[in-house]
Amino acid sequence: MLEIQSNDQVVQTLLSRIVAATQNTEPAMRAIGENLMEVSKQSFEKSASPAGVPWASNTQTTILRYLEQLGGGNYNKAGKLSKKGADRVMSKKPLIGISKDLMRQFSYVATPDSVTVSNSMVYAAMQQFGGTRSQFPNLWGDIPARPFMPLDSDGKPDDMAQQMVVETIQEYIEDVINSQN
Repeated sequence: MLEIQSNDQVVQTLLSRIVAATQNTEPAMRAIGENLMEVSKQSFEKSASPAGVPWASNTQTTILRYLEQLGGGNYNKAGKLSKKGADRVMSKKPLIGISKDLMRQFSYVATPDSVTVSNSMVYAAMQQFGGTRSQFPNLWGDIPARPFMPLDSDGKPDDMAQQMVVETIQEYIEDVINSQN
């Protein structure tokens, strides 16, 4: 056990703040949840993993299904791709469908000693980790992993996420130390 004795009021106040902060860590956990969600959402803007690895391009099957879902104007009378259809194909990013639900359905639950960040879409894990048609016969083809959450292949926080957690906790403690309450 560490025991510090000091008669200095500034030191006493600072230590009291630190002790109080460690008794109520939920604000730090909420900040961690917000930061991890933001990193995940940015992956969709960059079409790359949180570590910056570009996602695999869409397959022809995915593009054709996407054009079907969008409806008219994608093909000319001769059955060839129209300018509108070509523009849609060129602007189609991986993992971003018509509804854009996968990139919007993030949430987190913070408690005093943990935070859980999740995505409510049933296919989120498949997109994060990938899968083959032999594993999942309902797929129309193999799905390459396109990580959007900062996780390793075992589903645990990767190095970047761990560093972010440490930095967030450090910022929380610094804010507590610097607070004027």
